[in-house]
Amino acid sequence: MTKDVMEWLQEVRRLDRAVLDHMGVVQKDIPGLGATAAFPYRQDGKPYAAKFRAVEKKDWRSTRGVSRGLYNEDVLKLGEGPIVITEGEIDCLSIMQAGHSRAVSLPDGWAADGEKRDCLLKEEARLRESPYVIVAGDNDEAGQSLPKAVANILAGHDVRFVTWPEGCKDANEVLCTYGEGELARCLTEAKRIDPEGGFITGISDLPPMPERRVLRTGLIPYDNGLAFEVGAMSVGTGTPGSGKSTFSTFVAHHVAEHENARVGFLAFETHPYRIRDHLSRLRAKQPWDRLTVEQKAELAAKLDRQFRIVHRTFEKREHNIEWLRQMIYTLAVRDNCKLILVDPWNELEHLPEPGESMTAYINWALQQIRTWAERYDCHICLIAHPRKMGTEGKPRSPTGYDIADSAAFFNKPSLGFSVHQEEDEDEGERWVRITTWKVRDTQLYGFECGSMRLSFYPDAMTYTQFQSNAKYGGR
Repeated sequence: MTKDVMEWLQEVRRLDRAVLDHMGVVQKDIPGLGATAAFPYRQDGKPYAAKFRAVEKKDWRSTRGVSRGLYNEDVLKLGEGPIVITEGEIDCLSIMQAGHSRAVSLPDGWAADGEKRDCLLKEEARLRESPYVIVAGDNDEAGQSLPKAVANILAGHDVRFVTWPEGCKDANEVLCTYGEGELARCLTEAKRIDPEGGFITGISDLPPMPERRVLRTGLIPYDNGLAFEVGAMSVGTGTPGSGKSTFSTFVAHHVAEHENARVGFLAFETHPYRIRDHLSRLRAKQPWDRLTVEQKAELAAKLDRQFRIVHRTFEKREHNIEWLRQMIYTLAVRDNCKLILVDPWNELEHLPEPGESMTAYINWALQQIRTWAERYDCHICLIAHPRKMGTEGKPRSPTGYDIADSAAFFNKPSLGFSVHQEEDEDEGERWVRITTWKVRDTQLYGFECGSMRLSFYPDAMTYTQFQSNAKYGGR
């Protein structure tokens, strides 16, 4: 027997009929769902789309062919007071019933990967017009990452997060279990996600934050020596001509594929067409110029989903550390890049304060970059040239201590690696050695410092594990 939807919303979900009527919620029969609660999406008071929630089973449908913004978006330009962001229409109505009329909902909830941020980016200006924003998401893995994502989009604005009572997943569960008063209390006691300077908690009241995520290639031997923790910084180095940019692009491609993550390139010494050709050889197994028009369009569409390239312009603009921050912020927050390559660090304009040593400046700058990685929920990989090294004998693989101006290149990153070309002249063999010289969290990454030998194939721009034909016996 089909339930009466309006009765279900009032008796089971504890929503007032007046709130439902005000928001235009009605019962509607949808093929395949049966009786549903229809939540109209309105702009300037006029419905333009709807979302339908089944009663017999937890299932949703929405108006097809229409891009929906925030539910109840009209309140962003009406009234005063804080704005509350929820993950569902029923939660939004619950918040309104508790006295916060300026409540909105994401149209399709939130995802831990942050892909559903477009409607927040679109409304950034109007969200900033509020005195502060309260994030009232779900108490699950995805919801735990929402407050930080909102704080990043609204960087510098007062953003707060709600903590629900034990056993409650969302706003409506609080309303049903404890009533409007408790829900209002949770909203009133929302804490700042990014208070000035810092704050202190115990273990039980840690603020919501994304689970620690480590980006990997998904391939052996690379995963035995390379891992890129979201919220941290790494440093890669190598002598000129060692192929560190080529190797970094190779790794970035496989991380994007394996993790389904977007990668941002700030490649100052590599032409964008070269990056495009490199990715074409890796993805399509052919140089870009050999692809047909149709193949180019298909490949470009795929690559657009996973890569962003920063282009420098030179009209009245210094490409210094503040410029780098703005680029990283845009890549991470707007474009949801989880891995960002800065190659090379030496191409930036480094301007210490008068009287400040380059060593002190580098230490400060790397500390800033570590902070950005944590704040913007991404991994930043700096590729840096080493200082000129001795030429006597065979050149050795450099480490962070060999990068010019500061030992901070060794001390600051969570991971450090070098790319170095080696050869055995007697046997006529060449290989690329990747040395991991810094691993801050061996338990999380699953490996310690070490090295691997690789063979490089320039036509395919790819690497494989080195197999010796001579004295290494195929190891």
